[in-house]
Amino acid sequence: MKLKQAIEKLRDDEHYYGDFGKQYLSNSDIRTLLSNPLAYGKPSVEIPAFLVGGYFHTALLEEEKLNKYKIVNTTSRNTKIYKEAYKKRGGIHLLQHEVDNLKEINKIKSNDICNNLINGIDVDYEEPMIKDLFGKLWKGKAD
Repeated sequence: MKLKQAIEKLRDDEHYYGDFGKQYLSNSDIRTLLSNPLAYGKPSVEIPAFLVGGYFHTALLEEEKLNKYKIVNTTSRNTKIYKEAYKKRGGIHLLQHEVDNLKEINKIKSNDICNNLINGIDVDYEEPMIKDLFGKLWKGKAD
């Protein structure tokens, strides 16, 4: 596949984070190699903190993709309501209060400087790229 076609395919999160994207090294691979080399190449474990961070990132830069997050209106992941939602829909879910606590999103969006950096003229983000470094292909996205 030509570079331009591969980059176009990586614009879709399903491909970027899925099997297609796994053929490229990434920042996550560096982090894994530095912190836990035995975990390299293994699927990462979903944890609530990463989910909250992902929601924050998405709400700030790609609000149209927020519907991919599963949110449960309960106090903890130990409740019957949460366990039923988990069983029904699979994967870990955000708790409503976790979403509600992300007040910084509105502060950032309402700040003129930040808003201009995010929504200004000729601003691109979540722009994938592939680069050959020392004979290995790497992928990344500019935020």
